[in-house]
This record gives sequence, C-alpha cells and structure tokens, in this order.
Amino acid sequence: MDLVARVRRALGEQAIHPAELERCACALLQSPVGAQRAARCRTPADTSAATASTHSLPSPTSQCNARSSGLACDDDGVPEPGTTAVVIVLPDAAPLLDAAWRIDPALVRRGVPAHVSLLYPFVPESALTDQDEKGVRALAASFPAADLLLEEVVTASGFVAVTVPGLQTIVDAFRTQWPGLRPYKGRFGAQPAAHLTVAMGADNPTAAAHVRAAISSLLPLHTRATAVQLVVLTEEGWQPRFTVPLGVPDGP
Repeated sequence: MDLVARVRRALGEQAIHPAELERCACALLQSPVGAQRAARCRTPADTSAATASTHSLPSPTSQCNARSSGLACDDDGVPEPGTTAVVIVLPDAAPLLDAAWRIDPALVRRGVPAHVSLLYPFVPESALTDQDEKGVRALAASFPAADLLLEEVVTASGFVAVTVPGLQTIVDAFRTQWPGLRPYKGRFGAQPAAHLTVAMGADNPTAAAHVRAAISSLLPLHTRATAVQLVVLTEEGWQPRFTVPLGVPDGP
C-alpha cells in the first residue's frame, strides 16, 4: 500500500489539506505502528522568520528531509525497511523528547526511544553477517557501563540535539571497526559528535527555539548507558535484533 493510502486509512475519510497530508505522512514514516500517531502530526507548523543559533552541528549536506527520516533516511528522504543501526537507548532521557513533543508532536519520532546512535546506518539487514554481529557484541563487551551527564544543547538545520561526550569513545570505536560506513551517510561530516536527537524537522526557527528552551530547562540530566542494541527497520517500525550489555563478555 502506498504512503498516501496508508495515511488516509489511518485518518479515515475526513477531509485533509494536502500540506497536512504530507505532515501526517511524515509522522507515519517516523512511527508506522498506529493511526493515532499519524494523526498527531496535524498541528500546523509556525512559519515565523529565521533566527540564528549560537551552537550548531555541521549543516546537513543532502536533501534528506529530517522530519520524514526517523532513524533512517535514504537519498529520497524515505526510510528503507532493512536499514539497521547500532544504538544505546537512554530511558532516563525520555523527558527531553516528551518536552519537544508537547511543543509540536511532528518533531519527535514517536515509537523511537531516546538514544545515541553508535553507527547509523549500519550494515543493511540483507548483508549482515555473523561476523558483523560478533563484532557488535565484542565491542559492547569491551566498554563498561557508564554514567553520563547531558548538559549541552546544539542545533543544526531543523535538528535540536543534546551532546553526549561520555559516549564519544565508543562511538569512535564503532566507526573505526566499520570504516566503510559513513555516519549518517556523510550528512554531518566525517566525524559528527555523539549526540541524542530530540527534535527533527524543526525548520521553523521559532519552534526550534521553543524546543531548545524547554529541554535546556531539564538540563543537566544524569543518565546511565548500560547496553547496546542492534535495531532493524521493519514495516512495523524499528525493532531490536539483539541487545547486549556493556562490559559483559558474550559467552565463554
């Protein structure tokens, strides 16, 4: 079923403006697990004038639309089933995403928990080997669980994120282990900083400023990294392939 049909099925037969339909399609791409999540995207976007940010990540170099991408984004801005990622989920950081969602639900990838990507995109599921999986497990075992302090907000072309310097070493290790995989397909340069994305598609600078203010009020935030997940994008959304604890050898 094509995307428009999926959105119309989710929303029923009610009339919907084409712009709203596009926004709902974006939400469905972010979390295609329920009609109610697609409907949440119908909040109209503000169109106020741009303002500059004092902290920024490198600007994206592709035309991939952040709001539609979720964790995955191919060259056309559409998530591809079979895309994989290696992540560390940070449940204690969920209030940051909740704060952004209260400002504009379309900015938050519902169904995707607060996380730091160690390597995205990872090896496609169709090409994933036992050696790749063993490599993920071995690297996870070589790093201990870690207490983290989140305190710096950064922005870049529609993104609002919080840096996670305490995970930079493990992020670098994964990039070194798979040097042929470009983090974020090169959209943020060769070595983007470890970060937790809070909002995507915040193209309206007023909305981005509101998100920044809301999450800044929740910082500093203490959390703990305890496990690494390999996740796969399916027709039902992102699903964990396996979870391995940090600092614990996998098997004899």
